[in-house]
Amino acid sequence: MKRTLTFLSIVYLTTFLTACNQESTGTNTESSSAIIVVVENKEYNGTEDKLDQKQEMGHQIGTIEKKTKENRMPEDNNQSNYFTVGAKIYSVKGTEDYIIVKDKDHKSQLMKKVVQKR
Repeated sequence: MKRTLTFLSIVYLTTFLTACNQESTGTNTESSSAIIVVVENKEYNGTEDKLDQKQEMGHQIGTIEKKTKENRMPEDNNQSNYFTVGAKIYSVKGTEDYIIVKDKDHKSQLMKKVVQKR
């Protein structure tokens, strides 16, 4: 009985310490970085929103010129913490709330403008 309690205590302590270590070192698999692009002094974040039939890709408004580290906030225009240099940035017809970024593999990502709280 004593051995069983000792064994269970060790297993519990090991599990607890492993979980604490993952949170403190940022290796927790549930954490993620936001996809961010800065265009014309506005921040856009990746979204799961989908383009509907009424929304169409507009004209090209820029190109990603610099990629920052994933965990770093882009500060200047045409920077991203996700997209590689050369990815094209497009407007969305009829709205300023979204942009579309096309990467070198021609995959499109809809990005939503972040509304600054005052």
